[in-house]
Amino acid sequence: MVTRECRHTRTCMSDETTVLHLITRYLDGGAETTTENEIEALLDADADYDVILGTGIAHEPDALTALETRGVRTVIFRTIRHYDPVAAVIAIFAVAIFLVRNDVDVIHTHSTEAGVVGRLAGWLARTPVVVHEIHGDPITADRNALLNRFLLWAERMTAPMATRLVVKSDRIRDAYLERGVGRPEQYVTIYHGVDVERFAGAAPSDPVANATDPVVTFVGRVVDGKGLFDLLDAVERIDASMALFVVGDGPLTDAIEREVDERGLEHVRLLGYRDDVAKLLAGSDLLVLPSYREGTPRAVTEAQAAGVPVVATDVAGIPEQVADGASGILVPPGDVDALADAMELLLDDEPTRERMAGEAVEQVRPFRRDHVADQIRSLYATLVDPRADGVE
Repeated sequence: MVTRECRHTRTCMSDETTVLHLITRYLDGGAETTTENEIEALLDADADYDVILGTGIAHEPDALTALETRGVRTVIFRTIRHYDPVAAVIAIFAVAIFLVRNDVDVIHTHSTEAGVVGRLAGWLARTPVVVHEIHGDPITADRNALLNRFLLWAERMTAPMATRLVVKSDRIRDAYLERGVGRPEQYVTIYHGVDVERFAGAAPSDPVANATDPVVTFVGRVVDGKGLFDLLDAVERIDASMALFVVGDGPLTDAIEREVDERGLEHVRLLGYRDDVAKLLAGSDLLVLPSYREGTPRAVTEAQAAGVPVVATDVAGIPEQVADGASGILVPPGDVDALADAMELLLDDEPTRERMAGEAVEQVRPFRRDHVADQIRSLYATLVDPRADGVE
């Protein structure tokens, strides 16, 4: 039960806790799926939560409609935009006014822009509980140095305004603390949740089901930072037979398609967005994720739940997902030779692939959706009622 100062300077208590989840963009991505799962966890809780989803101008209307059918209110803040500092100033006041008018008890922010806007708005509105969730480390070597400095300044400035900082891996927590962002006691690690049974029990679908060569799959948005050009470079250096399927879409789709055509990579196919990822992974022999920046990517956990070994870059929380040499192979980001060598090793060695597939299934236990949902409910119980037990 949240105790707060009412807008009329008296103390009030409510049996219903109003929560605003605020995210920069509500499209099709890992942060959005995690946010949806956390909202579902609150809706299924024993406590009474009134949940609101707030998003910036970039959103999928159908996704908002789906939430509304579950009783979740939605609101669009049109001044929350990707890296638009002028609009962000207006957004801070818009969100603060919303928090006051709706007597919001908890604001839970996701992603960089919404995180900065929401924490400042929560501070202005004197919202009792402010949670910021760090889905991935935005400060990476492949980004502009000036942008990195600005992001670091923004995170340092707004970290003290958060009651809790939720991270997707201990490694991300350690990186933030080393940069002077927040205090150790603010941080709590909660992995993303995956429906393990859905991926473990899927049957292969076309086109992977009909492939005659070993199937390598990439699953993710086709955007800068995912290392897709590195992946094409690696494929050109591999002698082993293979079929590569790129699952996902994004602003770099046309550029990747041109590269595939110009290089004559007939064994590479772009499938675009698919809603049957579990079935595609069921027919895959290897998942490859050569990213430069991530959090704890869902594709890695989903692949391991399907018994698929992983070749991925050693960034952010991926080492907490993949046991290097046991359930997959980790390589440095940007090292095309190492990426090609790791892929070729597993493509040529079926017994090793099978051994790693067995280990991969064991790696997903901390990422089970029901376990993560319990952690979210426990966190909220602790924040809303300090007498409750903490996150396990």
